[in-house]
Amino acid sequence: MLLRFKIKNFLSFCEETVFDMFPNTKREKFTSHIYANMEVPLLKQAAVYGANGSGKSNFIKAMSFLREFVTRENFLESIDVHDYFFQLTNKKLSVISLEIEFFHAGGYYIYGVEAGKKNVSEKLMISGLGKSEDKLLFERKGNKIKSPYLQNEDSAKQLLSMNPQSSLLFLNSRFPVLSNEDVKKVYAWFSKYLEIISINSEIPALISLLYGNPELLRFANKVFDCIGIGIKSMGISSVPFEEWAVGAKNANELEQIVGMNRGQSDGTVSQLKNKRNILNVTIQNGLKTVQELLFDQLGQSGYSKKMKISAQSDGTVRLLTLVPALYFAMHERKVVLIDEIDNSIHPNLTFELIRFYADNESNGQLIFTTHTTKLMNQQELLRPDEIWLTEKSEGSTKMFSLNDFRLHNTLNIENGYLDGRYGAVPVIEPSMGDV
Repeated sequence: MLLRFKIKNFLSFCEETVFDMFPNTKREKFTSHIYANMEVPLLKQAAVYGANGSGKSNFIKAMSFLREFVTRENFLESIDVHDYFFQLTNKKLSVISLEIEFFHAGGYYIYGVEAGKKNVSEKLMISGLGKSEDKLLFERKGNKIKSPYLQNEDSAKQLLSMNPQSSLLFLNSRFPVLSNEDVKKVYAWFSKYLEIISINSEIPALISLLYGNPELLRFANKVFDCIGIGIKSMGISSVPFEEWAVGAKNANELEQIVGMNRGQSDGTVSQLKNKRNILNVTIQNGLKTVQELLFDQLGQSGYSKKMKISAQSDGTVRLLTLVPALYFAMHERKVVLIDEIDNSIHPNLTFELIRFYADNESNGQLIFTTHTTKLMNQQELLRPDEIWLTEKSEGSTKMFSLNDFRLHNTLNIENGYLDGRYGAVPVIEPSMGDV
């Protein structure tokens, strides 16, 4: 569970900016949107609004940058970190600064990193939540490390000297130098419980994911049924290769796929086209098998037909990439961030998708950027403290909560936002006439 996230000198974020998931406990509407049985009450969802280019996606990218640093060996060596600095200033900004506070497996933690072109600093603490002093788990500056749980200081220094731009969290997961279970829990949270979906995300292993998790497939059908997109049900067909090849237009097609598309850890090969997992070639009971997603789609006068994913709209395919994320947020305690959740999706469908998540029990969090103002209905869906806004001033992103405004519980927030009452809307210059 995310408590707060601090960003400084990252892309369009110049000054320190703080995002949090703390509810306004004085607001009585939609108390079911709050996890109140925790030491610190937290919101289950948040929406980020703002004009194009205001920094919404950069907020998601900052979280992705932190996750990549923690979970990918030599991540910083694969990029030019200076490209991620705030550029629109004559100040000499030398490091990106990111800090996150979160809850996982019974503990509250604060992890911060400062990343420059050459030097890396990290600090991990058990959070005292402002009630008591934070407890240090480790502090690392370059190849120097301070920790009460250090097993062999010389080995740790050597490890960091050999991997100067890698995260100690990652290195410790491979070569344990810290004898502390909390450090392992923190790495597990970043690697397994933080999910980030970009605008162009695809799921090459979608068929395998759904086939291997029948509960997720049932969940996907429930979502489609609730939001109403003309699909009665979705399933997966498994046909022996020889049988499939008889009806294929090109019987050699699958043999060609093996050398062209991505393989999965179990040896399955996926055919990808237009961001769609068209089919899989896998081995079942010793036989080469073709798996395909089939959609039982409604037609005229009650007629229905099973259609392949290649016949589905971009919106339906986008929904398919979001359904697992919703499932993870609702059932697997994940914090899921989605950039432009409404990309290729009608505003009414976006509304129903978020309402589905909001109205059902969950144990994770959903944080998303959006332009769909219909969600701002505080009578039907989002509380004011679940709405964050981004806008730019002198090229720098400012991020603030709608909860900062004094809003009556009967106010039409959508109209107020579109009228520019709270900022974070496009500033459109008057027409200059024909050019």
